[in-house]
Amino acid sequence: MKEHTPTVEGKSFERFMAGPYGRALRAALGVAIIAIGLLLVGKPAGYIVAAAGILPIASGGLGLCPVAPLWGGHFIGSRYCDGGRK
Repeated sequence: MKEHTPTVEGKSFERFMAGPYGRALRAALGVAIIAIGLLLVGKPAGYIVAAAGILPIASGGLGLCPVAPLWGGHFIGSRYCDGGRK
């Protein structure tokens, strides 16, 4: 099996989401999902919605993109940025 050599790649949206503003946007989205789950959705479904808000916070904080592999992208978001970890 051929080993993949990481490079800086991706479309502008992917690079944006891997950068600091995109990561902050994902964290803010996670906080909003948690607030909606706890304040607007009835129990126990609201707890499930709130728990789902942890995923965008964690992915933004850790620089990961859990959905990128669905379209052939990298799970490690920093591979879309200059100077990213390899």
